[in-house]
Amino acid sequence: MRIFKTLHWKLCILSVLLALTISVWRVDAAFIRGPTNYLVGVGISDVTGPAADVNMMGYTMLSQKVKGIHLRLRSRAYIVVDQNTGKRNVFASVDICMASTPVRRLTLTKLSEKFGDMYNDLNVAISGTHTHAGPAGFLQYTSFQILSSGYVKENTETIASGIFDSIVRAHESLQPGNIYVASGDLADANTNRSPYAYDNNPQVEKDQYKTNTDTEMVLLKFTTTDGKVLGSVNWFPVHCTSMYNNNTYISGDNKGYAGYLMEKTFNGPDTLPGTGSVHAFAQSNMGDVSPNTLGAFCEDTGEPCEYKTSTCNGKNELCQGRGPGWTVSDFESTRIIGERQAKKAMELLDNAVTPVTGSVDYRHQFINMPEYSFELNGNNVTLCKAAMGYSFAAGTTDGPGAFDFKQGDNSTGNAFWNFVRGAIKKPSAELVKCQEPKPILLATGETTFPYAWGPAITDVQVLKIGNFVILAVPGEFTTMAGRRLRKAAKETLVKNGVIGDDGIVVLAGPANEYTHYVTTFEEYTIQRYEGASTIYGPNTLDAYINIYNDLSKSFADGITPNPGDPPPDLTGKAITLLAAVIVDVPPIGKKFGDILQNVDANSTFTPGQQVSIQFVTGNPRNNHFRDDSFMYVQKLDESNGQWVNVRTDGDWSTRYSWLDNSKASVTWEIEPETVAGKYKIVYQGSNKLLTGKIEKHSGESLEFFVEKS
Repeated sequence: MRIFKTLHWKLCILSVLLALTISVWRVDAAFIRGPTNYLVGVGISDVTGPAADVNMMGYTMLSQKVKGIHLRLRSRAYIVVDQNTGKRNVFASVDICMASTPVRRLTLTKLSEKFGDMYNDLNVAISGTHTHAGPAGFLQYTSFQILSSGYVKENTETIASGIFDSIVRAHESLQPGNIYVASGDLADANTNRSPYAYDNNPQVEKDQYKTNTDTEMVLLKFTTTDGKVLGSVNWFPVHCTSMYNNNTYISGDNKGYAGYLMEKTFNGPDTLPGTGSVHAFAQSNMGDVSPNTLGAFCEDTGEPCEYKTSTCNGKNELCQGRGPGWTVSDFESTRIIGERQAKKAMELLDNAVTPVTGSVDYRHQFINMPEYSFELNGNNVTLCKAAMGYSFAAGTTDGPGAFDFKQGDNSTGNAFWNFVRGAIKKPSAELVKCQEPKPILLATGETTFPYAWGPAITDVQVLKIGNFVILAVPGEFTTMAGRRLRKAAKETLVKNGVIGDDGIVVLAGPANEYTHYVTTFEEYTIQRYEGASTIYGPNTLDAYINIYNDLSKSFADGITPNPGDPPPDLTGKAITLLAAVIVDVPPIGKKFGDILQNVDANSTFTPGQQVSIQFVTGNPRNNHFRDDSFMYVQKLDESNGQWVNVRTDGDWSTRYSWLDNSKASVTWEIEPETVAGKYKIVYQGSNKLLTGKIEKHSGESLEFFVEKS
């Protein structure tokens, strides 16, 4: 009996230990498997287009043409697959001003050729960071092309190829993983550039918020099952207009720099751009949100601009927003605003422990906006054909316009501009009535020569990743417009049991297509720049709220909405205002690849100094060197005698400058953390022969030393 009792207790102890072991194993297994059942993948690729001749997209300045590269543009893609259902979502944040139908259509065509119907209109969202420092020409409507070198096929194809590659790389990296979410306040990286319009919103609504911009950053962290960080994407509203409208260097602006900086910080200072862990800084409801946080001032007097119209002595041209580094340069303001976003994102990444759980799903529709009818306050209303108001031409404090237009001016303009308007297309009485109180400058929805001037059919899309929902919107929503849309969509999603009260809804855009701005009705009546650029009339926001509410309800119903008719493809008859590169001719007595300005042999430089060389090369449009570089800084590895690439033209410290007449220069500003040693600069280019053949050439500088100061 005693032996039996002893054995009994031993068995009990063993059972407890076994139970504990199984329990611990289950905990470990849960950790390894993660709180979700997702496959996750991240990818990055280069979307940098022509580095010469093409107008930049955003400011619509004829004089602002690309003349080099300061920071290469990237597409950062994230794929989430629900292993239970096989459904998947793709979110691509791209360093371009906005997404467009030609870019999206070409990207999806490439994906279809490789993957069949796995990636399509329904589950792929392409969102622009809204940099104003990238080459233009990738939108298909006339109004966008007039001041953007027309349609630039080479840029459209480069952007689409880069987005495609980033998605392919994300697909190829798919593996079991976890997703975590975190959010936090970033108070010193944005300001409202149209507070006069914002103030017209109901006081009871404004009282719900602490500030007149959204200052919350929301971040998703993607990890392997054992906790290795694959990447992150965050949403924070701020215009990428730290670089002014006189800048001619390609740049991702503050969000592009934030992504670059976070990737360098996370992957290591010696990693080359575009490699390693991928971190995107996506755009949100930034319609009235500026990075020029010091406010807008008159450049002639230094006094603040007039509050209502943002003018100086009645003129808008001298009213310019100032970034935090304005006394140094707009490059410095870009660095500071980018650094602030990167710092907050790193903090959120470290603290992101709340898991995203639940099913993956998506909804998408094409909507013909001018024909969209819905019930509003007991009445049936229909949106307007597109039109741009007079204040559109006034520009903003981020990039003032010209010709004596004023923001917030609801007059019908002067006789000269009324004549110009009439010469293009006088708006119909019906359009004038529908768009009230907007005084119409351009009746883009009624102008069809040589083809449509603006979009009528646009994309609306919702991506669901468990309890996290992305509203991909085709325009620039102002602060309050974005708040209303998010709030309404979340209420609908929660009410219908699609997400819980703790679910998170973010707004991402401008995504898939570009339909200018979306303001509240109250802001629209003020007719500052944002209201004048709300093209479908005063009820545009309410229409979008209705549309996204319907999409949100459809998740619960399990209904796939009517896809609608896609927009037309106008690229086949698109005009181009960009002259082709006919032939490259080197200076007399020189050949391509020759150095015109070199460093002294074995010269010595210290951090803070600049190394610069100039060389003979062809037009950079001959070869964009996508996922490559026009130049490399190389360091000698003394252990094996090999030269190692340590910087490219995608680094913040370098610049590639196109000087015309078959000449270019590259510079490297030596950073404080640069390791002492022997260096050289190598460069490459392509020149076009009269036969049309394109040849590559290359060269290298003399060797020099870097020493610590």
